[in-house]
Amino acid sequence: MTSRPVTRAAATAALTLSAGLLTTGCSALSPDDGRRTAEQVAAALSAGSLGELGFANVHGSAAQAEFERVTRNLSGLTASVEAGPVAVTGEEDRRAASLSWSWHLPGVDHDWQYESRLELVRDEEGRWLPQWAPDVVEPSLAPGQGLQRLALFPDRGDVLGADGRTIVTERPIRRVGIDKSELDEGQASAAARRLAAVLEIDADAYAEAVEQAGPEAFVEALPLREADFRALDAQRMDAVPGLRVVQDELPLAPSRGFAADVLGSVAEATAEDLEEAGGELEPGSMIGRGGVQEAFDDRLRGEPGTIVQKVQLQEDGGVEPVSGTPLVQIEPVAGEPVELTLDPGLQEAASGLLADVESPSAIVAIRPSTGDVVVAANGPGSEGYSTALLGQYAPGSTFKLATALAMVREGDTAGTVVQCPPSLTVDGARFSNVESYDPAFLGSITLSEAMAHSCNTSFVAQHDRISQQELADAAAALGVGLETDLGVPAFFGSIPAEETGAEHAAALFGQGRTLVSPLTMANLAASAAAGQLVTPRLVATEGLLDEDPARPATDRTLTAQEAEQLRTTMRAVVTDGYLDSLQELDPDTAIGKTGTAEYGTEDPPRTHSWVVAEHEDLAVAVFVEDGDLGAITGAPIALDFLRAADRAADRPAAPPSAEPGSEPGTDPEETP
Repeated sequence: MTSRPVTRAAATAALTLSAGLLTTGCSALSPDDGRRTAEQVAAALSAGSLGELGFANVHGSAAQAEFERVTRNLSGLTASVEAGPVAVTGEEDRRAASLSWSWHLPGVDHDWQYESRLELVRDEEGRWLPQWAPDVVEPSLAPGQGLQRLALFPDRGDVLGADGRTIVTERPIRRVGIDKSELDEGQASAAARRLAAVLEIDADAYAEAVEQAGPEAFVEALPLREADFRALDAQRMDAVPGLRVVQDELPLAPSRGFAADVLGSVAEATAEDLEEAGGELEPGSMIGRGGVQEAFDDRLRGEPGTIVQKVQLQEDGGVEPVSGTPLVQIEPVAGEPVELTLDPGLQEAASGLLADVESPSAIVAIRPSTGDVVVAANGPGSEGYSTALLGQYAPGSTFKLATALAMVREGDTAGTVVQCPPSLTVDGARFSNVESYDPAFLGSITLSEAMAHSCNTSFVAQHDRISQQELADAAAALGVGLETDLGVPAFFGSIPAEETGAEHAAALFGQGRTLVSPLTMANLAASAAAGQLVTPRLVATEGLLDEDPARPATDRTLTAQEAEQLRTTMRAVVTDGYLDSLQELDPDTAIGKTGTAEYGTEDPPRTHSWVVAEHEDLAVAVFVEDGDLGAITGAPIALDFLRAADRAADRPAAPPSAEPGSEPGTDPEETP
């Protein structure tokens, strides 16, 4: 009889029926045509419990032992067995019953179904007794043979970047660990600790894992990229007893730490994962953890396959090597790729520019024309946290762009004359400009000059003219508080709708309770450059995200005329202010704003360094948590990044693993 995979919906009733029949017992079978006996055997096979049955040729316990031997290598497969018709054989005291088998295959939307034959023999008392043989379980089995199931894992889908460039794909690794079969008794703990010291991992935890593993086990300590493996101390490694290195592949980004918060990682499913998956995963399954890998795991993971084969069994029940004959095989279906908007070359360049920054830092870049997030990079000081997408910080003077928009909505233009006093007191709180502020730009100056030289008091002076709600609406028109699905967790900023007195005054130049992420500020700059609210986009593959439009936190949207006035003030920051270094870019069209936000209780307070800029359809936010003034810390990074982007636009894109260059510089400061 040919075995076959069928849809699971076609095989659901047998187990309940069989379990009920099993409870009737089999010690005294009724004199009938053998049907009841066949049903009781089917129930016992479904339950995996044959010991209470009476067989014509063996004791029930022997049948149970043989059944377990035949099925022990099926990796936990369960079967539902149903009795079919009972046929006359031509011998008066013999019958043959048909048994319909349905095996549940984990993670596969098919069951393995086939029919076997159960011989029935009538004894002297007229009872029909089953006759045990291995082919009761599967019709092709002979004595000494059994069944084995092997999982067939699919290839995981790649994660692609802009223009379809590969970011995450299978890359070679070395699995380093201890092979206990190579150790003498008592060596395990010491060997584990020596290896842990070389790899700089927790020695106690690894030693415990090695000690608890079986005597023949290989206990992995760490999977390493090829470059990381080659960097290990070879002499110290060779001196580790029982050392074993296994070559393998793992879905990896081009370099360690590359957009790790965005991409996530891939790892083998744990026992907890298997339990939560309810049978859809099995040991050895690889699953995504965090970022895109977890968010789109179902698509990337693909569909597993399986193979069940007939094998020759050893005395201990193990499988004789190279003895398998496939009975059913379902091929795995490879995972599908997920395409992102990240530009691999620019992402590497941004990471390189932050490599020496000790505090948390980030660079986010967005194309105003499309909303594509082409860079979301974090410095090593972020220690794995997504400062770029999830950081929550006061924006400092970069937020004066929102205040300027509120002023434009009151009728001002970039050329409107405003006042810039040395200091201003609001509700008992004194606000002033930085000590080094150029006195030539005190008194009556234009809004563009106030932006270029970052006069705090010019914006604080608007506290009686612009309400907190109007400021919040202006910020929302530039994307602060935007509601949209980026595909991975992201913070789009928040600003109180109600604030009074000194708190409201502070909010007008980016202090107080307003919070933004580098993503927020890159999108703010992109919106100003585009002349309309930009919705950032990270996932380029269609159909993976909620297709509902983004929801701004205001009904009053940004207009092209308002944005034009903002761009004029931002251009003045480059031509006459603290971002004059961006004039080195070609063409000389960059716009931007520097910012410094005070935080903490130290005297003087510590500061966040900010820069937002746009050049040639690329809006960027640079952030350093513990930095100097924006013009000093952030501006050189922004210049080097935009230079790298210009170079990339002028030549074919570099491989994702290319190392970026860095051209540090210094620029004048701006007001906090």
